[in-house]
Order: sequence, then C-alpha cells, then structure tokens
Amino acid sequence: MTNLNVAQALQDELAMALQEAIHIPFDEATTYAAPIVRYLQQQYGGDELYIPQPYLVRDVQDVLRARDSGMSIKDICKHFRMSRRTYFRLLSSLEDLEPV
Repeated sequence: MTNLNVAQALQDELAMALQEAIHIPFDEATTYAAPIVRYLQQQYGGDELYIPQPYLVRDVQDVLRARDSGMSIKDICKHFRMSRRTYFRLLSSLEDLEPV
C-alpha cells in the first residue's frame, strides 16, 4: 500500500468515526478529517505512533503488589493487559516520583 493510500485510509477512518460520533454526513466529516491527517503526516510522518487503549486505567498499587508477590512480568502484563514496555515505563515513572 502506498503512502497516499495509507493516508487516504486513515482519513476515511477518521471521517467514519466523526460521522458516527456526531452524526454528520461523510463528506462533511472528511473536511474535518483531512487537516487532521495532514497535521499527523507533518508531525509524525514516517514514525510509529503509539495510540493507548481507551478508558484503560490501571491501579499502580495493584501492579506493584503483583510484582512484590513474585508474579512474573509475563503474568503481570497478561493480567493487567499491558505490554512489557508499558510495565517498565510504569516502574520508571514511579522511580522519577520517589524523593531523593
């Protein structure tokens, strides 16, 4: 798939989301989606863009308790539906908060 086709597919997907969310015609939704796609191309073109799962809130204390109980990283990630990368980011962010 060429970059043009990928950009068009993204624009169409965003337009469909707008159409569904605010009940506007597809053509009108496309006029809103097009500048968003152009912005994303300009800011992040060629990069991988992480999109977090919606409405997923994890209790950090629960993750820490699981770790402290000896649960493996693999099992923690599976249980809390997170990647290893997210797990280590979470722990890293906690280290940044600890007083010196």
